Amino acid sequence: MNIKLIEYLHSIYPELPIDVSYMRGYSDDEIKKIERLYDIEVKDQLYDFLTSIGRCSGGLFGDDPLVFYQGQKTIRGDILFQIGSRQDLASIQRHDLLPQKPFFISVESYTQYFFLLTNSEFPNRVYQYDENEETVKATDWDLKNYLRHIINVYTRNYKIKAPFDECGELILI
Repeated sequence: MNIKLIEYLHSIYPELPIDVSYMRGYSDDEIKKIERLYDIEVKDQLYDFLTSIGRCSGGLFGDDPLVFYQGQKTIRGDILFQIGSRQDLASIQRHDLLPQKPFFISVESYTQYFFLLTNSEFPNRVYQYDENEETVKATDWDLKNYLRHIINVYTRNYKIKAPFDECGELILI
């Protein structure tokens, strides 16, 4: 578990009760399966996140807007979401992004998709696909700062706080 990452994320909203005993990540073997299943490269900040709290955040995040904690019974929906989102990039003629192995991590306001280019020079940079405008732009966030943004904006403003055991699954078929 990457305690530095957890402390960094929690520091934006320190009064939020969290429980590290519920925090769960993926093993290195499971990370390799995730890479194959989603055709991505897991490294740097994505690796730190997935191995620390990729399965269960211990109360830092709910199931909105991050796709990691949506608690589906199987990963079929997750895989179809990734495929469909990549097809959206192709449909707006952003074929240049596909070899960089995009991995969509979040959907805000139903039309704003946030993703990483996992096989790029900057695998930690978060990109935004605006479905309304059909544009893609690099944000000012890296992954860990985008996650802090989610805690500050979404977790802080939820009427009901995320349960400690809110979990999701990226590899169970």
